[in-house]
Amino acid sequence: MNSYAYYNGQFGKREEISVPLSDRSIFFGDAIYDAAIGSYDRILWEEEHINRFLCNADRIGIKHSFTKNYLSQLLREIAVRSMLDSYFIYFQMSRSHPTRNHSAIGCNANLLVTVEPMEIRKEYEPLKLITVDDHRYEYCDIKTINLLPSVLSMTQAENQNCDEAVFVKNGIITECSKSNISIIKEGRLITHPKTNRILPGIARAHLLKQCSAIDVQVVEREFDISELIEADEVLISSTTKLCKKANSINGISIAGKNQYVADKLCDKMYDEYINFCKI
Repeated sequence: MNSYAYYNGQFGKREEISVPLSDRSIFFGDAIYDAAIGSYDRILWEEEHINRFLCNADRIGIKHSFTKNYLSQLLREIAVRSMLDSYFIYFQMSRSHPTRNHSAIGCNANLLVTVEPMEIRKEYEPLKLITVDDHRYEYCDIKTINLLPSVLSMTQAENQNCDEAVFVKNGIITECSKSNISIIKEGRLITHPKTNRILPGIARAHLLKQCSAIDVQVVEREFDISELIEADEVLISSTTKLCKKANSINGISIAGKNQYVADKLCDKMYDEYINFCKI
Protein backbone atom coordinates (compact mmCIF):
# COMPACT_ATOMS: atom_id res chain seq x y z
CA MET A 1 0.00 0.00 0.00
CA ASN A 2 1.45 3.39 -1.00
CA SER A 3 -0.40 5.59 1.45
CA TYR A 4 -2.85 5.43 4.32
CA ALA A 5 -4.89 8.01 6.18
CA TYR A 6 -7.21 8.70 9.10
CA TYR A 7 -9.71 11.50 9.74
CA ASN A 8 -11.95 11.73 12.79
CA GLY A 9 -12.40 7.98 13.19
CA GLN A 10 -12.32 7.01 9.52
CA PHE A 11 -9.44 4.84 8.28
CA GLY A 12 -8.62 4.19 4.65
CA LYS A 13 -6.46 4.89 1.64
CA ARG A 14 -5.55 8.54 1.35
CA GLU A 15 -7.72 9.04 -1.73
CA GLU A 16 -10.70 7.60 0.17
CA ILE A 17 -10.56 10.09 3.05
CA SER A 18 -12.68 13.25 2.76
CA VAL A 19 -12.17 16.45 4.74
CA PRO A 20 -15.42 18.48 5.07
CA LEU A 21 -15.63 22.19 4.26
CA SER A 22 -16.46 22.78 7.92
CA ASP A 23 -12.81 22.03 8.71
CA ARG A 24 -11.28 25.47 9.28
CA SER A 25 -7.89 24.36 7.96
CA ILE A 26 -9.38 24.89 4.50
CA PHE A 27 -10.52 28.51 4.81
CA PHE A 28 -8.35 29.85 7.63
CA GLY A 29 -5.29 27.63 7.92
CA ASP A 30 -6.55 27.12 11.47
CA ALA A 31 -4.49 24.05 12.31
CA ILE A 32 -1.24 22.81 13.76
CA TYR A 33 0.69 19.76 12.64
CA ASP A 34 3.73 17.62 13.26
CA ALA A 35 5.53 14.99 11.24
CA ALA A 36 7.92 12.14 11.91
CA ILE A 37 9.59 9.15 10.34
CA GLY A 38 9.22 5.58 11.46
CA SER A 39 9.73 1.89 10.89
CA TYR A 40 6.87 -0.62 11.23
CA ASP A 41 5.04 0.26 14.48
CA ARG A 42 7.74 2.54 15.88
CA ILE A 43 8.14 6.28 15.34
CA LEU A 44 11.47 8.04 15.75
CA TRP A 45 11.42 10.60 18.60
CA GLU A 46 7.72 9.85 19.03
CA GLU A 47 7.26 11.38 22.47
CA GLU A 48 8.98 14.62 21.47
CA HIS A 49 6.84 14.99 18.35
CA ILE A 50 3.61 14.32 20.28
CA ASN A 51 4.61 16.68 23.10
CA ARG A 52 5.30 19.49 20.61
CA PHE A 53 2.04 18.74 18.80
CA LEU A 54 -0.05 19.01 21.96
CA CYS A 55 1.87 22.04 23.18
CA ASN A 56 1.18 23.86 19.91
CA ALA A 57 -2.51 22.92 20.08
CA ASP A 58 -2.65 24.51 23.53
CA ARG A 59 -0.79 27.60 22.33
CA ILE A 60 -3.43 28.40 19.71
CA GLY A 61 -6.27 27.35 22.01
CA ILE A 62 -7.62 24.25 20.29
CA LYS A 63 -9.93 22.52 22.76
CA HIS A 64 -9.63 18.75 22.44
CA SER A 65 -9.59 15.52 24.45
CA PHE A 66 -6.57 13.82 22.86
CA THR A 67 -4.03 12.48 25.35
CA LYS A 68 -0.40 11.57 24.71
CA ASN A 69 -1.21 7.89 25.18
CA TYR A 70 -4.20 8.03 22.80
CA LEU A 71 -2.15 9.75 20.08
CA SER A 72 0.73 7.33 20.52
CA GLN A 73 -1.54 4.30 20.14
CA LEU A 74 -3.42 5.83 17.20
CA LEU A 75 -0.27 6.76 15.28
CA ARG A 76 1.14 3.29 15.78
CA GLU A 77 -2.11 1.66 14.68
CA ILE A 78 -2.19 3.75 11.50
CA ALA A 79 1.47 2.94 10.83
CA VAL A 80 0.75 -0.80 11.18
CA ARG A 81 -2.33 -0.56 8.94
CA SER A 82 -0.22 1.13 6.25
CA MET A 83 1.96 -1.99 6.05
CA LEU A 84 5.04 0.16 5.33
CA ASP A 85 8.41 -0.78 6.77
CA SER A 86 9.78 2.77 6.38
CA TYR A 87 7.52 5.79 6.29
CA PHE A 88 6.75 9.48 6.83
CA ILE A 89 3.81 10.11 9.14
CA TYR A 90 1.98 13.45 9.26
CA PHE A 91 -0.58 14.42 11.89
CA GLN A 92 -2.72 17.56 12.00
CA MET A 93 -5.18 19.01 14.48
CA SER A 94 -7.63 21.61 13.23
CA ARG A 95 -10.80 23.31 14.34
CA SER A 96 -14.23 22.79 12.84
CA HIS A 97 -17.37 24.97 12.71
CA PRO A 98 -20.55 24.59 10.61
CA THR A 99 -20.35 28.18 9.34
CA ARG A 100 -17.47 30.30 8.08
CA ASN A 101 -16.60 32.58 10.98
CA HIS A 102 -13.24 34.13 11.85
CA SER A 103 -13.80 33.56 15.56
CA ALA A 104 -12.75 30.14 16.88
CA ILE A 105 -15.27 30.15 19.74
CA GLY A 106 -17.49 27.06 19.78
CA CYS A 107 -15.27 25.02 17.46
CA ASN A 108 -14.66 21.28 17.64
CA ALA A 109 -11.28 19.60 17.13
CA ASN A 110 -10.44 17.44 14.11
CA LEU A 111 -7.58 14.97 13.79
CA LEU A 112 -6.02 14.04 10.45
CA VAL A 113 -3.16 11.55 9.96
CA THR A 114 -1.46 10.46 6.75
CA VAL A 115 1.29 7.91 6.17
CA GLU A 116 3.37 7.52 3.03
CA PRO A 117 6.50 5.55 2.18
CA MET A 118 9.83 7.24 2.79
CA GLU A 119 13.24 5.63 2.71
CA ILE A 120 15.83 7.38 4.86
CA ARG A 121 19.21 6.93 3.24
CA LYS A 122 22.67 8.17 4.03
CA GLU A 123 23.49 10.68 1.31
CA TYR A 124 26.93 12.20 0.95
CA GLU A 125 26.13 14.82 -1.71
CA PRO A 126 26.19 18.24 0.03
CA LEU A 127 23.19 20.51 -0.29
CA LYS A 128 22.99 23.68 -2.35
CA LEU A 129 21.30 26.66 -0.70
CA ILE A 130 19.90 30.06 -1.61
CA THR A 131 18.98 32.94 0.69
CA VAL A 132 15.53 34.55 0.69
CA ASP A 133 14.05 37.40 2.72
CA ASP A 134 12.16 36.17 5.76
CA HIS A 135 8.68 37.68 5.41
CA ARG A 136 7.01 35.32 7.86
CA TYR A 137 5.00 36.47 10.84
CA GLU A 138 5.93 36.25 14.53
CA TYR A 139 4.66 32.71 15.19
CA CYS A 140 7.47 30.75 13.57
CA ASP A 141 7.95 28.71 16.76
CA ILE A 142 4.43 27.25 16.37
CA LYS A 143 4.19 24.47 13.78
CA THR A 144 1.10 25.64 11.92
CA ILE A 145 -0.02 24.80 8.38
CA ASN A 146 0.43 28.43 7.29
CA LEU A 147 3.39 27.61 5.07
CA LEU A 148 3.02 29.92 2.06
CA PRO A 149 6.42 31.64 2.62
CA SER A 150 8.06 28.21 2.84
CA VAL A 151 6.24 27.03 -0.29
CA LEU A 152 7.33 30.08 -2.28
CA SER A 153 10.93 29.96 -1.05
CA MET A 154 11.28 26.23 -1.67
CA THR A 155 9.85 26.67 -5.17
CA GLN A 156 12.38 29.43 -5.80
CA ALA A 157 15.19 27.17 -4.57
CA GLU A 158 14.17 24.30 -6.83
CA ASN A 159 13.85 26.65 -9.80
CA GLN A 160 17.52 27.48 -9.21
CA ASN A 161 18.45 23.79 -8.88
CA CYS A 162 19.04 24.17 -5.15
CA ASP A 163 17.95 21.99 -2.22
CA GLU A 164 16.90 24.50 0.44
CA ALA A 165 16.12 28.17 0.99
CA VAL A 166 17.67 29.99 3.95
CA PHE A 167 15.53 32.71 5.54
CA VAL A 168 17.26 36.01 6.32
CA LYS A 169 15.61 38.61 8.57
CA ASN A 170 17.32 41.98 8.93
CA GLY A 171 20.60 40.39 7.92
CA ILE A 172 20.28 37.55 10.46
CA ILE A 173 20.02 33.89 9.44
CA THR A 174 16.95 32.38 11.08
CA GLU A 175 16.21 28.94 9.60
CA CYS A 176 15.35 27.27 6.30
CA SER A 177 12.06 26.69 4.52
CA LYS A 178 11.71 23.22 6.06
CA SER A 179 14.73 22.71 8.31
CA ASN A 180 17.05 24.33 10.84
CA ILE A 181 20.51 25.58 9.94
CA SER A 182 23.71 25.64 12.01
CA ILE A 183 27.31 26.52 11.27
CA ILE A 184 30.62 25.20 12.54
CA LYS A 185 33.32 27.75 13.19
CA GLU A 186 36.60 27.14 15.01
CA GLY A 187 35.34 23.80 16.32
CA ARG A 188 32.10 25.21 17.76
CA LEU A 189 28.56 24.68 16.49
CA ILE A 190 26.63 27.96 16.28
CA THR A 191 22.86 27.97 15.83
CA HIS A 192 20.05 30.50 16.18
CA PRO A 193 18.61 30.50 19.72
CA LYS A 194 15.11 29.21 20.39
CA THR A 195 12.91 32.28 19.90
CA ASN A 196 9.72 33.00 18.00
CA ARG A 197 11.88 33.46 14.87
CA ILE A 198 12.49 29.72 14.42
CA LEU A 199 10.78 26.38 14.91
CA PRO A 200 12.45 24.48 17.77
CA GLY A 201 13.36 21.49 15.63
CA ILE A 202 13.47 18.08 17.23
CA ALA A 203 16.34 17.01 14.96
CA ARG A 204 18.05 20.28 15.95
CA ALA A 205 17.78 19.29 19.63
CA HIS A 206 19.27 15.86 18.90
CA LEU A 207 22.06 17.44 16.87
CA LEU A 208 22.99 19.56 19.90
CA LYS A 209 23.04 16.41 22.05
CA GLN A 210 25.38 14.74 19.56
CA CYS A 211 27.68 17.77 19.80
CA SER A 212 28.00 17.14 23.53
CA ALA A 213 28.80 13.48 22.83
CA ILE A 214 31.85 14.41 20.76
CA ASP A 215 32.88 17.44 22.85
CA VAL A 216 31.84 20.08 20.33
CA GLN A 217 30.83 23.30 22.09
CA VAL A 218 27.35 24.58 21.23
CA VAL A 219 26.72 28.31 21.02
CA GLU A 220 23.09 29.40 20.61
CA ARG A 221 23.25 32.91 19.18
CA GLU A 222 22.30 34.84 16.09
CA PHE A 223 24.67 34.84 13.11
CA ASP A 224 24.58 36.79 9.86
CA ILE A 225 25.11 36.10 6.17
CA SER A 226 28.82 36.88 6.26
CA GLU A 227 29.33 34.32 9.04
CA LEU A 228 27.35 31.78 7.03
CA ILE A 229 29.54 32.31 3.98
CA GLU A 230 32.74 32.21 6.01
CA ALA A 231 31.74 29.21 8.15
CA ASP A 232 33.99 26.18 8.29
CA GLU A 233 30.94 23.97 7.75
CA VAL A 234 27.18 24.45 7.31
CA LEU A 235 24.72 21.86 8.61
CA ILE A 236 21.04 21.44 7.80
CA SER A 237 18.92 19.42 10.23
CA SER A 238 15.34 18.19 10.13
CA THR A 239 13.32 15.09 10.95
CA THR A 240 13.56 13.77 7.38
CA LYS A 241 17.05 15.05 6.54
CA LEU A 242 18.45 14.18 9.99
CA CYS A 243 21.70 16.11 9.38
CA LYS A 244 23.30 17.05 6.07
CA LYS A 245 26.16 19.27 4.97
CA ALA A 246 25.81 22.21 2.60
CA ASN A 247 28.58 23.48 0.34
CA SER A 248 26.98 26.23 -1.76
CA ILE A 249 25.01 29.40 -1.03
CA ASN A 250 23.68 31.57 -3.85
CA GLY A 251 26.11 29.85 -6.19
CA ILE A 252 29.11 30.57 -3.94
CA SER A 253 31.18 27.64 -2.68
CA ILE A 254 31.27 27.50 1.10
CA ALA A 255 32.39 25.22 3.94
CA GLY A 256 34.63 22.18 3.52
CA LYS A 257 37.08 23.38 6.17
CA ASN A 258 36.22 21.02 9.03
CA GLN A 259 34.79 17.96 7.35
CA TYR A 260 35.82 15.64 10.16
CA VAL A 261 33.48 17.28 12.69
CA ALA A 262 30.70 17.79 10.15
CA ASP A 263 30.87 14.18 8.95
CA LYS A 264 31.01 12.93 12.53
CA LEU A 265 27.81 14.77 13.44
CA CYS A 266 26.02 13.65 10.27
CA ASP A 267 27.09 10.06 10.91
CA LYS A 268 25.94 10.12 14.52
CA MET A 269 22.51 11.47 13.57
CA TYR A 270 22.08 8.79 10.91
CA ASP A 271 23.36 6.09 13.29
CA GLU A 272 20.75 7.19 15.84
CA TYR A 273 18.05 6.47 13.25
CA ILE A 274 19.59 3.13 12.20
CA ASN A 275 19.96 1.98 15.82
CA PHE A 276 16.35 2.97 16.45
CA CYS A 277 15.22 0.81 13.52
CA LYS A 278 17.16 -2.20 14.87
CA ILE A 279 15.52 -2.20 18.31
